[in-house]
Amino acid sequence: MKHSLLLLGIVGAMAISAPAYSQYIFMDSNASSSCTSADVITGSTTLVDVWLDTNHNADGSTQVCNSNPSQPLDIFSYGLLIHYSGSGSVVFSGWTNYMDTAHVPSLPGNFAILDAFKTAGNEMSVSYALPPGVKANPGRYRLGAVQVVVTGTPRLEFSAVASDPNFVPFTGYGSTCDGTVYGNTVALSYDFTDNCGTASGTPTESTTWGKIKQLYR
Repeated sequence: MKHSLLLLGIVGAMAISAPAYSQYIFMDSNASSSCTSADVITGSTTLVDVWLDTNHNADGSTQVCNSNPSQPLDIFSYGLLIHYSGSGSVVFSGWTNYMDTAHVPSLPGNFAILDAFKTAGNEMSVSYALPPGVKANPGRYRLGAVQVVVTGTPRLEFSAVASDPNFVPFTGYGSTCDGTVYGNTVALSYDFTDNCGTASGTPTESTTWGKIKQLYR
């Protein structure tokens, strides 16, 4: 199967109903390895970590592949869309990938750039992938960190659909799991709903967005 990202021009017109199952993707701005109301970004914030747990929900309960429970929720690629909103602004200045054997010795190889880091307006986009045919075990991974320059106290959230046609259009990850909509793709809002961004002023709960990108091979 192919090892790339599929851009779907028609997805913006599709309606989605949120499923009841989940995995968990979240941001961490204070190096606590969790997402809480304490994760407020300010002018002193320079890095915001992004974590993904492929086989557990936000409450810690175990999750299996919904389309085929016999298939593992492993991971061979990831794609991210993040935007800011609220009081203040964010300049996204770069992405550091942590999915390599230097940071995670148990990985079977290094994730490499699939779609380079890009920014436009209030949004950023990036994706990485393992070599074709290589997969990492199910589990909890710190995918990487977005480098930011912050003014005021805005908040960061995961986007569901890109504002720019050159962006990765969805947030999700490639997996042996078939997925419910796209082949070998576990996509936010199609296949899981649990996500958490940073807080600002009055802390916000995690937000579910409506449209996701396919990571497939």
